[in-house]
Amino acid sequence: MCYQRVMQGHWLHTREAAAACGTVLFVQDTTTLCFDHPRTAGLGSTSAKGDHGSGMLLHSALAIDVDGKEPRPIGLAHGQLWARDQGRRMRVESGKWSEAIRAVGAAPGGSRWVHVGDAESDCWEAFEAAEASRVGVVLRSGQERLALAGHDPQGPASAAPGKLWEMVRQSPVLASKWIYVRRRPGREPGCVRLNVSAMAVSLMAPRNWAQKRHRSERPKPPPMRLWAVRVWEAQPPPGQEPIEWVLLTNQPVVSARQALEVAGWYAGRWIVEEYHKCLKTGCRVEQRQLEEAERLEPLVGVLSAVAVRLLRLKTMARAEPHAPAEGTVEEKYVRVLAAYRKLDRRKLNNRAFWVEVAKMGGFLARRSDGDPGWQTTWRGWKELQVLTAGYELALNRRSG
Repeated sequence: MCYQRVMQGHWLHTREAAAACGTVLFVQDTTTLCFDHPRTAGLGSTSAKGDHGSGMLLHSALAIDVDGKEPRPIGLAHGQLWARDQGRRMRVESGKWSEAIRAVGAAPGGSRWVHVGDAESDCWEAFEAAEASRVGVVLRSGQERLALAGHDPQGPASAAPGKLWEMVRQSPVLASKWIYVRRRPGREPGCVRLNVSAMAVSLMAPRNWAQKRHRSERPKPPPMRLWAVRVWEAQPPPGQEPIEWVLLTNQPVVSARQALEVAGWYAGRWIVEEYHKCLKTGCRVEQRQLEEAERLEPLVGVLSAVAVRLLRLKTMARAEPHAPAEGTVEEKYVRVLAAYRKLDRRKLNNRAFWVEVAKMGGFLARRSDGDPGWQTTWRGWKELQVLTAGYELALNRRSG
């Protein structure tokens, strides 16, 4: 695919950078790209039922370094872009999670790689892929499953598999933690106090495992040894839906610290949603009008890489606002921006660089304006890229 060819270099660079880090999360998420242009050929339905709009689906694995005080986006480690088939043949989309895990591969020595997914990722194939690749996973349970308490595959002689959610809800509280919850349906943003509990479980393979994947020639796999971490809100605000996550992980959870770490990993998955927001709101990928989906694919790839760069710029401006900007972006961009805005290059830190780029895109930077948005950041970055290209061209002519 054109998208894969465009992104291959970026993916490899991201994995190399991740190999130099300690703990890296690969947060996976799928977004719908709606291209409701009647003249564009090769698009598919944006609904699994085939009764809505036309476009493509983009599945991203965003690598995030979590060794510091604040998570830092590294880049995209893998991605999948496809259009749903027109007609009855529908792609088996649950395989996107395991495909990304296998593509990223095993972590090098000294690093710990953990894939994180929402409730849609709750599929047996993802756990199998993580076990085969020797990487970690933290996947939110999206359906009630059968499980045994503990890691003895046989269980007590009289024990029978029970319902996972009912089982984990009986485990005692290990710790509590305040976290910031972003806005979501039925929930206002704000800080909430969440309880955390954990227990070892042996997850049973789905009853229709062989029929679902046409693996009748293989015996049904034994129970998978995992840990279940429950995160819940004991006292939600009146009229608001309480928070409850049941997280399944292959990372050992035998202490309150480890349970809080797993909960924190999942709480940070909003970064990949912010990345998709930048791609759609800032880079305006859905506004591109081309005649064929094959021509849209490389464009989506280019804009995906740009969106990661802008996400990193925004994240570092908030996490390390006073650090030199040259540690976040290439020196040439800092030099050109400083010259164009008549600033001292040595005084351009991460936050100042971010704000000055947004000013080039129309951001007024008044006290009441808050932080720059994606659209002004994107417009300013485009202007800076043009200026930098002219700067490099002038240098080449002078050296030639």
